[in-house]
Amino acid sequence: MGDARLTSPDAALGALALAAAGAGLEGSYRSLKEGLKAAVAADPFDATVFTVAGGALLFYVAEKGRNPKVRTYWDALVFVSTCLSVGYADVFARTPAGKAIASAIMTLGPAMSGAIFEGPATGAVADDRLLRLQATVAAKLDAILVELRAARPPH
Repeated sequence: MGDARLTSPDAALGALALAAAGAGLEGSYRSLKEGLKAAVAADPFDATVFTVAGGALLFYVAEKGRNPKVRTYWDALVFVSTCLSVGYADVFARTPAGKAIASAIMTLGPAMSGAIFEGPATGAVADDRLLRLQATVAAKLDAILVELRAARPPH
């Protein structure tokens, strides 16, 4: 009966949260989360490459011998890299570990790959970049408005 209670994802997550809180891991989770966010913000390209290469290795180890579509590391690499966008319909995770790895990569990967070419940006640098972008967009909109007004026939 004890194992049956953990078959529901909600029950398993609840048990994990209670265990973490009981073990005093709330701060550790927060530290881990903030550390991961900082690493991705500091260098999105490296973080994405590491996630794909490392995720492929973990996925390969989890699925090897249990999933006929994952025979080599390269099979796992193709699957994991496609999890950053649309997914690869020919391969599905079959093991609990493979499903957890794929779920994590499918959840976090698209945001990481979306930021891959933005480069590191934090604090004042990020604020300055955003302000320059907004000024550029506003200037273009103003130029479009001038052209539209000039092209409008007089009443």
